[in-house]
Amino acid sequence: MMYPSLTVRTVESATTLREFVAGLGEDTLYAYDRKVLGVLVNGRRLWSSARLSRGDVVAVFPIITGG
Repeated sequence: MMYPSLTVRTVESATTLREFVAGLGEDTLYAYDRKVLGVLVNGRRLWSSARLSRGDVVAVFPIITGG
């Protein structure tokens, strides 16, 4: 599986954060559920059930971990 690189998108219609992430693709949603992606909405972390409004800016980025 390939983790998505930094993605910044603007919300075009009201939705939840989880629905927005799901719209970015199945791999992105899987990585989000596994907590290997960070998601910021207007610079803040929100619950996946948070309501997003038109014009909100969402940044999705991989979380780098080491072992």
